[in-house]
Amino acid sequence: MMQEMNISTLKLSDGTSVEVKPVYGASIPADKKEEAYKWLRENGLGDLIKNEVTVAFGRSEDNKAQQYAVLAQGQGYEPIQKLKVEPMTLKALVRERVEAGLDMPSDLFNLFTSNRTKITRSK
Repeated sequence: MMQEMNISTLKLSDGTSVEVKPVYGASIPADKKEEAYKWLRENGLGDLIKNEVTVAFGRSEDNKAQQYAVLAQGQGYEPIQKLKVEPMTLKALVRERVEAGLDMPSDLFNLFTSNRTKITRSK
């Protein structure tokens, strides 16, 4: 009812307040990752994708680790590459785009929008 009346906060005479805020959420389904990353890149949002390369070294291989940092694959190790978008970053993107009236493909991202009501009693 508050949303219909375009009211986000209501303060009662006894000091109690009722506040309604929008809540956003999103996730990328595993089977849609490549398509979702492609969409992000094509829409100028590719910098949200973290690209991690990890190499594991055994004990007492500090020298090799240092050489690898300088030479990358020059020592014959195979790096493990992982692409990901942080959940809070994706949530912030959804909030920004929804509030700006921009499209976000729901077939690539599990989108969630709702309202949260907070009631604060007077002290």
